[in-house]
Amino acid sequence: MHDSPLAVVAELILLLSIILVAAKLGGEISERFLKIPPVLGELGAGILISPFLLGGIHWFGGGAIFELPHDGGGLPVEPQLFFVAQLAAVVLLFEAGLETNREQFMKYVRPATVVATGGVILPFVMGFGVTVILGFADMDSIEGMTPALFVGAIMTATSVGITARVLADIRRLDSPEGVTVLAGAVVDDVLGIIILAVVVGIADEGEVTAGSIGIIFLKAVGFWLGLLVLGSIVSKYISRVVLWFKSAGGALVLALALAFIASAVAEIYFGLAMIIGAYTMGLALSSTELKHEIEESMRSVNNFLVPIFFVVIGMQVDFTAFGAGDTSLASAIIFAVALTVFAVISKLVGSGVPALFVGFNRIGATRVALGMLPRGEVALIIAGIGLTSGVIGNDIFGVAIVMTVVTTVLAPVFLIPAFRGGSGLKAGVDEDEADTI
Repeated sequence: MHDSPLAVVAELILLLSIILVAAKLGGEISERFLKIPPVLGELGAGILISPFLLGGIHWFGGGAIFELPHDGGGLPVEPQLFFVAQLAAVVLLFEAGLETNREQFMKYVRPATVVATGGVILPFVMGFGVTVILGFADMDSIEGMTPALFVGAIMTATSVGITARVLADIRRLDSPEGVTVLAGAVVDDVLGIIILAVVVGIADEGEVTAGSIGIIFLKAVGFWLGLLVLGSIVSKYISRVVLWFKSAGGALVLALALAFIASAVAEIYFGLAMIIGAYTMGLALSSTELKHEIEESMRSVNNFLVPIFFVVIGMQVDFTAFGAGDTSLASAIIFAVALTVFAVISKLVGSGVPALFVGFNRIGATRVALGMLPRGEVALIIAGIGLTSGVIGNDIFGVAIVMTVVTTVLAPVFLIPAFRGGSGLKAGVDEDEADTI
């Protein structure tokens, strides 16, 4: 790069424009021609233009488009681009919280919690186990065990956004299975985020005791519940204050500022991932007039920012790391296949079996389980945190990407035909009774 600060900025803007074009091309191809969620096209575009593939080629004798930075703290992208991507992740989770119907969430929280608990415990155990068994982690020390803990945390995720999109397309968002899946996905991600907080805390402290896990758990639950309860109580007052500003974009800017504050407090003062604060703030404001005032503008912000996040996540994938270091290429491929198979089985069994005990028949339980299958953006965020913190390497990160892509593709393929059958409720259970299960 040149010495002039403006030249540095200009080069970064050029790189950002390439990322945006690649994101939209990938998303368009995925949605229009492949009939899969655009997030997968954005992720694939990032992999293609990464420093490890096309972005690292020295075209026509000149420099590479995306050089591996020498002072990026281990990041394969410029720190400034990484900042924009993390900003996008915060905005993504804030909007996900805003779009969650808090009343509907509370209405179905009991059966959804049962479904989500099974959909967290079994995937975590299976992810942890296969990582240790295949030699990508060990039980000899906390440091050796931490990669397996991170893989387990990645396995717990469920994509609220992707599932909601599929259910909306087939007009089954308001069905008992649809609402249970969405509420379950929310609870699932909250539990997964708490597990992530525990794992990050263990990685930072270098030791694990019942006391340390308890403290981390209490901090995570306390912060989440505290922000959610307090935010919900004062949300109407916050909404009135923010909507008092009549200047153009005032409500949107101040709402985003609240999300950024919650994110920063979560990271700096509670040692939790920023996405916890962003999602919880969105959930607290989800039933206010402010939400309705800014939701269209938020979609526009997301349309610009969020694809950058997924492309930058893809740019961090180094498939040449498969087989690097102490592991062979064959071992990495076997790990990717095994983890993907376990990811499918663990959600189908972990979420499907509990659904049978909360009022659903086998058809309904299958729909619920398939709705909980896609890992999507939350798994990518957790994997990105693990890679950035140095807890997992590029080999495990690449395996996690493969698992995420496959489960995200499979979910719409099987979920849409699963809803073509009859009622998913057990005989004698109507929708009103299902609400109170």
